[in-house]
Amino acid sequence: MMRSVLTKTLYDKRLFILGWTLGLMAIAMLMTSFFPAMRPEGGIDALLANLPAAFQGLIGDLAALDEFDTYIASQLFDIRVPLIGGIMAIILALGLSTREEEDGELRTLLSLPISRTKLFIEKWLAMVLIMGISVVGLIAGVYLIMPFIDDAAIAGEAMLQLALMTWLVMISYSSVTYAAGMASGRRAVASAVGITVIIGSFLLSTFAVAVEWLSDYEFLSLLQYFPAVDIVYDGVMLRDVVVLSLVTLIALVAAWLVFRRRDIA
Repeated sequence: MMRSVLTKTLYDKRLFILGWTLGLMAIAMLMTSFFPAMRPEGGIDALLANLPAAFQGLIGDLAALDEFDTYIASQLFDIRVPLIGGIMAIILALGLSTREEEDGELRTLLSLPISRTKLFIEKWLAMVLIMGISVVGLIAGVYLIMPFIDDAAIAGEAMLQLALMTWLVMISYSSVTYAAGMASGRRAVASAVGITVIIGSFLLSTFAVAVEWLSDYEFLSLLQYFPAVDIVYDGVMLRDVVVLSLVTLIALVAAWLVFRRRDIA
């Protein structure tokens, strides 16, 4: 179990994994069970006509509430999961970077016969696996409640694509925060970078609908590349995968170049 940084990290984070996986599962079960109550009964056109544009980004596309697959995409994957998953990504990335350095654990690990590159990569891989496990819990929560809801059905391919893109967005979020932490060694810097990216993405995608000048900068939001409802209709766009992957890769490479030469306190 302790023969590598990867397995040690997974073991050390076992309670974190359990808690967040169960938490995301509970959120998914709750939102799935709300489908009958939120499903419109003929009044959707009037509601859409009177809904201020500023609220559309906060509550999702009301036109998507009629069918279960688009409801789940809009209310769970498009609104709640990116924000909650972003919080998880910051906490996890800080725990694997700056917290371990502040506690002296990183210095102890580097005293062992292990290269900085291997340590950097295996910690990141552990982070990726942890978020993958949490996404599995999220999907399990949806499927646990579906049999008890009338007309609750979603294509397996659509659910798989939503799960994979959720995972990819969470990897991008956490990688940016992790990169800032490993490059700087400062919790304040890593926190500021992570919060700026995650909250900034959420605010841009939420209010660009109503604020005209914000729409010019919406391409800076990582959530722009996770159009959950569109994924149900049209599948995953290659452009979105490429952009999120490039953000992750650039952040990691830049941080690795700094980390391998940085003095570890």
